[in-house]
Amino acid sequence: MLKKSTLCISIALCMMLLLSYTVLGKWEKSRKDDLEGYLRGIYFINEKTGVAVGDYGIITVTKDGGASWQNVESPVKNDLWSVYFIDEKMGWICGDRGTMLLTKDGGESWRKQDSVSTALLFGVFFLNERNGWAVGQNGTLIATENGGRIWASLAAGATGAAIGEGEPSLTDVHFITPRKGWVVGDNATIKMTTNAGKTWVVQHDMTIGGIDNNLTGVDFVNETTGWAVGEGGAVLHTADGGNTWTQQNSTVTEWMYGVDFVSETDGVIAAEYGTILHTTDGGATWAVDLSGKQQGAPKYKFFSISFPSPKSAFAAAEWGLIMKYTP
Repeated sequence: MLKKSTLCISIALCMMLLLSYTVLGKWEKSRKDDLEGYLRGIYFINEKTGVAVGDYGIITVTKDGGASWQNVESPVKNDLWSVYFIDEKMGWICGDRGTMLLTKDGGESWRKQDSVSTALLFGVFFLNERNGWAVGQNGTLIATENGGRIWASLAAGATGAAIGEGEPSLTDVHFITPRKGWVVGDNATIKMTTNAGKTWVVQHDMTIGGIDNNLTGVDFVNETTGWAVGEGGAVLHTADGGNTWTQQNSTVTEWMYGVDFVSETDGVIAAEYGTILHTTDGGATWAVDLSGKQQGAPKYKFFSISFPSPKSAFAAAEWGLIMKYTP
């Protein structure tokens, strides 16, 4: 009887391990961990072309879907935190000390822009070749209406407050139209604007919301449907443009740094301790695609994730590691 029970347990454990390896099989190394610093931002323009950025001004580009990566010359040595493209040619990077960079050739070359900020810029987003926004340390919030030739501080944000001064930091930004967008940040902050950022309405924070976790990522697929993620496995969802935000069960407690949805149902989240989550039902349920708690999985912190199509996703991590997902 004992032998039969032991055999059943062994079979169950083997099935669990096999399931873990099956899940892990979806994510493979696209770029090995060979850098001294971290890759903090990644963006794929399509399934083939992507750019990742990180510490010490590193910019690395792929044109073959992550099969190979080539570092390109960077005009700065500051840490870079976020990258965003509007098409196959035009994109921006932001980072430490108010760094703002522009490319017009798909990431092959970059030049500086004056962001009017000296703060660490955590996130940048452009809706088209003219309208862009960036957020950062101590409530920094800047915008441009001419592709970054001129950046200006918005009334709701600062441009160069010293560390420990000013408002809670803003960590990510997303716009759906030239006038309507959201920012997220410390103390569970979610703000929305309907006038291109001239004024902002607090939709969620630690005083009016159900959580007090710091938020580090936001993504909307249309004017009503969006997600915000952050500390302690927090996932917030709205289906009414942010008038109400409800918690989704992520099933984990790791800090989540990036979220990207390719449709109203299909999305991914990048988190610490080698964790990547995936949903195919709009976040009603979240599956752990990758976890550092699984045997053989990388335990690196994933800072950013890009989901260009249902057929592929890419996550950037510590020490230059990039993981690629294929169904």
